[in-house]
Amino acid sequence: MHDAFKVSLALDKLPHRIESIFAHGQKLLIGTNTGALLVYEVKEGLEDEPLTVTLKETVKNFSKTKIDQLDIIKEIGVLISLSDGCVNIFDLNTFELQRSLVKTRGANLFAIDTHIDINEEGGNGGIPTIVTRLAVAVKKRILVFTWKDTEFTDTKDLSVPEKIKTMAWVSHNQICLGLANEYSLMNINTGAITGLLMPSGNAGAVPFSNMLGIGAIGAIGAIGAKVSKPLIIKLPNRGVLLAKDNISVFVDLDSNTTRNAGIDWSGVPEEIGYSYPYLIATFPKHVEVRNVETLALVQTVELPHPKFINQGKYLYIANYTSAWRFTPLNFEKQIDQLIDQHQYIEAISLTEQIEPILLHDKKAKLRQIRNLLAHNLFQQQKFDEAITMFQELETDPAEVIALYPPSISGTLHSDASYQQKLEQSETNHENGLTAVSSDQNEKISEREELVNGKKVFLEGKLLEDAVSALIRFLTDRRQKISKILNPKPEKGSDILSGPLNVNGNYNHISEIAELVDTALLRSYMFTNDALVGPLLRVPNHCNVEESEGLLLERKKYKELVDLYHGKGLHRKSLELLKKLGQSPDGGKMKGVFHTIYHMHRLGVEQFDLILEYATWVLEADPIAGLEIFIDEHPEVMKFSREKVLKYLEGFSYDSCIMYLEHIIGELHDPTPDFHNKLVINYLNKIQRSSSQAPSENSDLSHSPSESETSDELHKKLLKFLETSTHYRAEKILGHLPLDDFYEARAVLLSRLGQHDQALNIYVHKLQNEQMAEEYCLKNYKDDGGSKNVFISLLRVYLRPNNGEHVMIEPAIRLLSRHGSRINTSEALNMLPPSTTISQLYSFFEKNTRESNKNRNMNLIVKNLLKANQTQVEEQLMYYRSRRVKIDEDRMCPQCTRRIGHSVFAVFPNGVVVHYHCKEKKSITKFIGIYDCEVSEYK
Repeated sequence: MHDAFKVSLALDKLPHRIESIFAHGQKLLIGTNTGALLVYEVKEGLEDEPLTVTLKETVKNFSKTKIDQLDIIKEIGVLISLSDGCVNIFDLNTFELQRSLVKTRGANLFAIDTHIDINEEGGNGGIPTIVTRLAVAVKKRILVFTWKDTEFTDTKDLSVPEKIKTMAWVSHNQICLGLANEYSLMNINTGAITGLLMPSGNAGAVPFSNMLGIGAIGAIGAIGAKVSKPLIIKLPNRGVLLAKDNISVFVDLDSNTTRNAGIDWSGVPEEIGYSYPYLIATFPKHVEVRNVETLALVQTVELPHPKFINQGKYLYIANYTSAWRFTPLNFEKQIDQLIDQHQYIEAISLTEQIEPILLHDKKAKLRQIRNLLAHNLFQQQKFDEAITMFQELETDPAEVIALYPPSISGTLHSDASYQQKLEQSETNHENGLTAVSSDQNEKISEREELVNGKKVFLEGKLLEDAVSALIRFLTDRRQKISKILNPKPEKGSDILSGPLNVNGNYNHISEIAELVDTALLRSYMFTNDALVGPLLRVPNHCNVEESEGLLLERKKYKELVDLYHGKGLHRKSLELLKKLGQSPDGGKMKGVFHTIYHMHRLGVEQFDLILEYATWVLEADPIAGLEIFIDEHPEVMKFSREKVLKYLEGFSYDSCIMYLEHIIGELHDPTPDFHNKLVINYLNKIQRSSSQAPSENSDLSHSPSESETSDELHKKLLKFLETSTHYRAEKILGHLPLDDFYEARAVLLSRLGQHDQALNIYVHKLQNEQMAEEYCLKNYKDDGGSKNVFISLLRVYLRPNNGEHVMIEPAIRLLSRHGSRINTSEALNMLPPSTTISQLYSFFEKNTRESNKNRNMNLIVKNLLKANQTQVEEQLMYYRSRRVKIDEDRMCPQCTRRIGHSVFAVFPNGVVVHYHCKEKKSITKFIGIYDCEVSEYK
């Protein structure tokens, strides 16, 4: 509990018995049992000064009998009193009687409501008018008076089922009534009554016992308990507090409870009042003050027999002879008292209820208290609740991380400079980077104790729970930090607040990001190290030195490589991979696979570094090492092929060949130099494999695979020479030895169009008649019908240049098999005179047959073309003979309008429509469905 009010004795041992009390401004009005009105002037001093109460006036003839009730209508300057069963109106300054409301004879209480009403008849949005209504309870009736001009008028007489014991205005048109056994709500405009809370035996209202909870039912139904009078307290926000014995519940005007539980007073209250923001209840020997939101007991004041409460801004409590002034204490002092007592929830509730004008920097104060509450919850091992509150407060992550042991917080756990950082991030919440204000310096020692002093001893399962909650906090911070460092222009995006709203101070936010990610790494290592990899494989701000030590200690080499990669420390990552790959203790990282995989991620910017560390990979495993350069990874595709090839030339022909085969065969690279180099490498490898002497270049002795045989290599060479169209044949010829590679030379000469020389190789060097004829067939097709290539072969047979003997028999066989492709006159001129006609019979026969076939084919084609022409002419004549007559009466069947001079279309069945109507679906009912074109006329 704390002191919400300063209690001062205002009046003591009055000679007359107090029957009613009312205070406004500096005046205290006392109604006595003799009918005298005592008017006191009250002067409240400063905090430590006593209260001064002076009797200014005694109105002896104010009433003939005791004064039961007093109230004022400040707006019209009148005092309302109830005495001798009648309501009277007095001047508030002179206390002269202005009017007695004789209709109220027999009244036992009244209630006043003053509000502003908008008169819609005034136009321009209406004219605001102050309206005062006076409700008077007279036995089983309510009289309602409305103040207009200078007097109360418009009296309403409303009936109620029982005598009214208490009542209060709860809205401008509704009065809450406390009857003997129930609470009801009356609409003064219609007179309708609605039950609010009644005992469970009565129909039409919610049972009172059902609204209170199990603990309260026994108190209500206790045998022999004193029946208390009903009490009604109007609360802000259209709420009402209703009392039944020692229980009070909160309801709205629809008879719904607004709280899960009511107030369980220490006894049966005699009176209940409300003084912002507290509820005050009187009991025979004391007064209780409770927070209206939390319902917690705030203050207990021992007073002898308190009977009356003047609630509101000027709170007085009186018995029959004395009165006490309850002066609200400074709200900031009340809050500080609660903080000193570690009653943070109460402090937060009180701060939230106070208007900002009554409290210096309410927002910062609330943040401070919530932060202290979060620390307190953490000390109580309520980690989830504490972390949730830290998260809502946008608390500096360093402050939260420092609560954990060194295994999680690292240097923050005992960092002497941390308190300075904490002080610099406490207030000025809007800017995010702040320092503690002067009026909060007195709390620094307490903060030091909370943050650095009374640390919770965490270990085992307790530490696991705490770290799991921390991971949730750090993950949330990480997402918000990412939004700051990588902003995306989105409509309606939330504006970040708290320490993360740095107004462009990215150096500070980077420091926070490093703290968060490093702590998150430590947390993952403690709870679930399977999450370490995913954290390090994405962009992160982990401190390299700390993270490196942690990962090496746990032998998490793969994750360490990911960390190096994310930080751009590629040399360190490759050096680590090399060390692990070559070490027998490398475990899963042994070998070249992880190095190759990592090189694929580096990109062309690190090409020189890749070449530097690719050497040991190729030396260890040439075939796998070649994957560095021939993988289909997007980054690998960007490597300079010229540089890669130049680098591979220092290892082996095989590496070069495999790389060239990849970029030519798989990637379809048309670069002539690459095609030339592949051919040359084939030649060099064939020559080397055929030679028994060791290689001149020792570097070229490394082979990524078992050497292929010379025949296999030779076949690959010939196939490439025949299929590739991008190499330079003239350059390749210079690399061929004169006494070898005859078939390859023939292919190259063919590529250069030197058919005579190519055929000479097939005939005289290779002595292969079939290959020569196949060569002619292929090039004959390529020549598009040219017969020169067969003439060239015939010439090689019959007119050799280098002293070879004439080959009559192959020439005769060539003429017999391919005579139709050879010019007869040229062939006969080459044949020697000794050739007999019988030897050429087959040649002449094929020539004759071929000539006849060509002549007959030409005649057939000629006649077919002539017949086709005749059909087209007949069809043209048919279409030209068709006619359609359009007169003035010709109508379009689709739109039912005249055709006239419009463009029209004619269907095969003779139906004529407008051209723009021919595509409409409904036209089919006129013409049927035809699979033919539409004729168009104009």
